[in-house]
Amino acid sequence: MLPEVLWTTTAVATSVVACWYGVLAAHSWFRSRMVLGPLPSEAHETLRRLLEVSRQGDRLKLTRIALFYAGIGTLVVTIAAREWLGIVVTVAPFILIAWMDVRTTTAPVVLVMGTSTHSSIRRQRVIKRRLSPLRVVSLLDVNVPWDTSLANEMTLDCFRTTNEDDWWLVITGLMEIAPILVIDAAAETTGVLREARHILGAELWRKSLFLTPPDGSAPVLDRLLPLPGVQRQDLLVARYEEAVRAIATMATQLGRRGVGDPLRTE
Repeated sequence: MLPEVLWTTTAVATSVVACWYGVLAAHSWFRSRMVLGPLPSEAHETLRRLLEVSRQGDRLKLTRIALFYAGIGTLVVTIAAREWLGIVVTVAPFILIAWMDVRTTTAPVVLVMGTSTHSSIRRQRVIKRRLSPLRVVSLLDVNVPWDTSLANEMTLDCFRTTNEDDWWLVITGLMEIAPILVIDAAAETTGVLREARHILGAELWRKSLFLTPPDGSAPVLDRLLPLPGVQRQDLLVARYEEAVRAIATMATQLGRRGVGDPLRTE
């Protein structure tokens, strides 16, 4: 009697978890497909390669392996015990693996660039929550010791690399995939300047939003502009407090604009 109760309880609990994560995966996939349309398989392969060189790559790989063997082990026990409720328990780890795959390799709608400050990470979280289930990613260092809830929430949305030599490969790869680029034009660091120079020189500015503090200062743009064919008045610029609204507006335009058309915030 007791084993039957345990199997039933476990089956109910795991089915609830599996249904929840299965719905999340399906919602994210369908919503992204509606906004971005079908993407070439090369884009998904690029995301997988970028994930492998990110800080969470090894941890996610180990988690997948653990879930896979948990599912296989449960299946063996189910067959040996001839307790067919175990099939429900067996399926759950594989649904979690599928959710992880969707969650980490679905193409991002927004790529956020800037310095790894607490405020910039929180800004990414606000954008992420506004556009959910669409992906909003960055290479920010989300390991904030005094705000573990923020760090835990943003881990799967950060492609921070373990090797700094991989940084440029990752960021330029994501720039090509993401249809909306958001860059902090007040973050006058070597990395942000290089990112902005690449955006302005590679015609990526047409899908970019440049953020400024309330006073409108943009030292990154002041240093790089003007460039041949690019003037500051050609760019989309918004203050930090306007960022979420502007990005949400840009996201709604993705399915309506023609290929190569610049995004507009109003």
